[in-house]
Amino acid sequence: MIWVSSRQHRAETLVVTLVLAILAALLLKTGLDMASAYQQLGIGACLAETRRSQTCNTALYAFQGGFSFAISAIVWLNVLPALLGLFVGAPLLARELEQGTFRLAWTQSVPRLRWLEVKLALVLGVALLASAGLTALLTRWFSPLRQFGALYFPLTFDFEGTVPLAYAAYALTLAISAGALLRRVVPAMAVTIAGFVAARAPVELWLRPRYLPPITLTGDPGKVDAMVPKTDWALDNGWVDQMGHQVHTGAVLATCAPGQNSIDFQGAFAQCTHAHGWLMSITYQPADRFGLFRNIETAIFVALSVALVALTIWIVRRRIA
Repeated sequence: MIWVSSRQHRAETLVVTLVLAILAALLLKTGLDMASAYQQLGIGACLAETRRSQTCNTALYAFQGGFSFAISAIVWLNVLPALLGLFVGAPLLARELEQGTFRLAWTQSVPRLRWLEVKLALVLGVALLASAGLTALLTRWFSPLRQFGALYFPLTFDFEGTVPLAYAAYALTLAISAGALLRRVVPAMAVTIAGFVAARAPVELWLRPRYLPPITLTGDPGKVDAMVPKTDWALDNGWVDQMGHQVHTGAVLATCAPGQNSIDFQGAFAQCTHAHGWLMSITYQPADRFGLFRNIETAIFVALSVALVALTIWIVRRRIA
């Protein structure tokens, strides 16, 4: 059964291997270039400065501008788990159920659960192994960007630690269970896309910033922002009066910095806001919570994956004849 399943899915395995090899080559090339530029431009020293010089600002703009395309392109790797589900997970059972070829295996003294276990173990094992390899490459690739602190945290979160493996497991198990339930490849693909987006979007946009209650600091500008390390994840910032009521940022700037392109938060601007009783408000998640947040998100998608595997087993045992 293992040999038969591996033969059935050798094309998918070859495609996954080829895609991984291409991505590895691109990541190694751009990663080495990025690390070299980081050293040559002295970005590490610039990031450590409290008040950056014009030379450092120029170096930072050059570094970020030089790799902006590569950084933007990395975002598209978020679709890889969904593609795994579409082209590997959805046809896994749906194709055999649609064509009726599953009956051939069951008539060869192969129990239905044995048939299912081998398929799940083979496909999930290869997919998770590929995901782990890509995660290792991306972790190394992100090393220079990680020094920028929370500036790139929303980007790096999805590609480091155990989270990418959980995304891949969820996409695959969702597609497999949809295929078992619907017994058609195309409808299973549609459910996979809808289910993947329906789970990822709310978690990323709403749940992730609230895994723990965020911290809010208020105070005079130039002081409160200095209390929040650059490595922390700033969720929101704005202005409030002494009663805690929100003050529109446009009103603050129009009053205390009319017509100014740059603002010295520790000069006349700070004196003006202080005189009006306006305080800067910053809401953030500390950097020491990032590891916990990844573990929480991993647990969410692993739990969903386990539930989907259980659903698939129930469907195969009870509903497929």
